[in-house]
Order: sequence, then structure tokens, then C-alpha cells
Amino acid sequence: MTMAEDNIPSMASLTAPLLGINEELRAMQAERPIWKVRTFTGDEAWLVMGAPEVKRLLVDRRLGRSHPDPSSAPKYAPSPVFEQIMTEFERHAELRALLTPYFSRASMRAIQPKVEATVAELVDKMLAGERPAELQKVLARPLAMRVLCELVGIPVADEELVGDLLHRMAGLGAGDGDATLDTYLAGIAAQRRVEPRDDMISGLVAAGQTDERVATMVAMLLFAGGESVATHIGFGVARLATDDALREALLQDRTLVEPAVEEMLRTASHGGGAQPHYANADIEIAGVTIRAGDLVLPDFALANFDARAFEAPEAVDITRSPNQHLAFAHGIWHCLGAPLARMELRTVYTTLFGRAPSIRLAVPLDELNREADRLFATMPELKITW
Repeated sequence: MTMAEDNIPSMASLTAPLLGINEELRAMQAERPIWKVRTFTGDEAWLVMGAPEVKRLLVDRRLGRSHPDPSSAPKYAPSPVFEQIMTEFERHAELRALLTPYFSRASMRAIQPKVEATVAELVDKMLAGERPAELQKVLARPLAMRVLCELVGIPVADEELVGDLLHRMAGLGAGDGDATLDTYLAGIAAQRRVEPRDDMISGLVAAGQTDERVATMVAMLLFAGGESVATHIGFGVARLATDDALREALLQDRTLVEPAVEEMLRTASHGGGAQPHYANADIEIAGVTIRAGDLVLPDFALANFDARAFEAPEAVDITRSPNQHLAFAHGIWHCLGAPLARMELRTVYTTLFGRAPSIRLAVPLDELNREADRLFATMPELKITW
């Protein structure tokens, strides 16, 4: 096992290949569910790998997102992105109350025709173009950005600009990419204050939020629902395109698309899904004592391979039920945009493989590389042919 000089495992060595396994991580997980690790900034943290432990901690009021002394807080990564999610339960609950109506069942029904039409348009364009096609460029990222931008109220002409700013946010040492996006979004909020429309930004402004607060809320929503959804589209297509049995099962029985989406979400990445939290009091769990002020990193992706929670966790089983994965976190921290992400994934799988069932990768699976210096596992490109 690779260790740092002080015998604490370094997170820099704990990344997993795309759709592959990091044996070191799996060995650690098999030994115990919580480990002290050294983060990308050199600070110490508790990496939580066990599904029961992740769930328990995420509903524990002693674990929050902010540190009592931010200037001395241990950091997960050299990126200002995480400064924007430093909210506690009360503030987080307030934010959820403001945003929840935009992801209600009624809202999802209203947006579904737009999602379906957008997927159909992008798939048509891809199939009429050159082969191999670069899926992330021609389908995954444009879809994720177009749907989200319309929902929140970003002009169509600015979708590419916002996508570039979001991509910069996801980098280690992302510099001022998030500040630039915040500035842009605050400007949109100021415009909606004068000329309101039927969109999220206008609604948040009408609810009394400042331009700066609206910018922060929308930036994090775009970050969670843009880059992440595009990556999950790539992960799922790559798995289905390289596994004849999975693809044929899905083509023969379209009722499997919903459980297939859940299994693609569960198995997307073997680790690298950590989200920074801080203990605001001592917590005893799984034989360790997490002290007040300690940095805690629940790894949702790795917890999805915990053998205590999932039978044969390495197997990709699109009939798996129940499938209570943690891809969207848990409890009050559960992702609000999960219904929209699921809708996009269902629509892509159904439309893409329905139109081109012979899709295959133009590059071998083991040659796919994760993007370097990223906060989370991302798929920079996925070349496919048919």
C-alpha cells in the first residue's frame, strides 16, 4: 500500500481509473470503513468508505459543511469551489426550500418534452456527422448545459461560456474560475431584478435573495448538474457500448432502463466522490474518534462498492433491486437535481441505443483516461462509432 512519509495514505495516490478499480482503495475499504488520509493540500482528514458510516454521518447534526475558524480549517483540495458549500443545516434547509419547487414532479413533467426534444436533436446531429463521434462534445455536455441553462435562466448564447467556466471550476487549483462565474451570474440576477422572467434566477431574486447569493446558489447547482451529468452520460454509454449482454438486455426490455440508470450511477466510479464536511463536535464511529474541527470526507462513489451494502458490488447488474446507492448523497444533503439527472440519463440511453444499437467505442476501454487535475472523476472525451 502506498503511504505518505508519515504513513498516512495520500489521496493523490487514491484515484481510480475510469470505470476501473484502484486495488489500494478496495484493500483499505475491506480492512476498515474509515481511514485517516492526507488530502491534496497536505492536510489530514477522515476518508469514509463504508456505506453505513456515510449514511450515519450525513444525518448526524454534529457533522456540517462549515468550520468554526475557516482561516485555519484543513482543506480537501486547492480549489475555491468548496468555499461556496460551507453551509450548515439551517441555512442548507432554507436553500433547499427555495430550490425544491424547481425540481418537483410537476416541474419535471413540464421540462421532460424539452429534454426529449434536445436529446433527439443532438443524437440526430451526431448520427448524421462524422465517425467516430466525440460523445462528450456533441451530446453529453451540450445536453447537460442546455437543459440546466434553460431551467435557471441563462441565455442560450452564453451556454458555451458558462460551460467553460464550470469546467475551470472543477480543476484542482481552479484559480478565479468560480469568481468569474459568480460575477457573470450576479449580473444576470441584476438584470432579472429589473426584467423578471419565468426562470429560477428570477424566482430567487423575487424571494429576496441578493444578487451575490443568487449567483452562489446557481453556480453550485450548475456545477453539480452540468459537469456531473455529462460525465455520468459518458460513463453509462461506455459501459453499455462495451458489454454486449448489458446492451442487449436493455434493448430487449425497455422496462430495464430505470434500474439500468441506477446501476450506471452506482458503478460510475470506484472512489473519488468525496465531499468535504467538518465535525462541529467529537463523533465516535467505527472505532475512531473524529474530533471537533476535523475534516471528514464521505466518499459516496466508494461507498457504493461496500460489500456490506451491495451483494457482489463489482458486478454491473441492471436488474439490481433494491439499489440504494449514494451517487446523490443522502439525507438533507441529497442532491436536489437527482430527478432531472435521472430523466436525462434515461432519455439518452433510450434514444441513443434505440437509434444506433450497434454503438461501440472507437478507443479501447482500458485506454480511456480520467482528466488530470480534476476535483472529481471526469471523462474528458469518449469517441464512439456505430
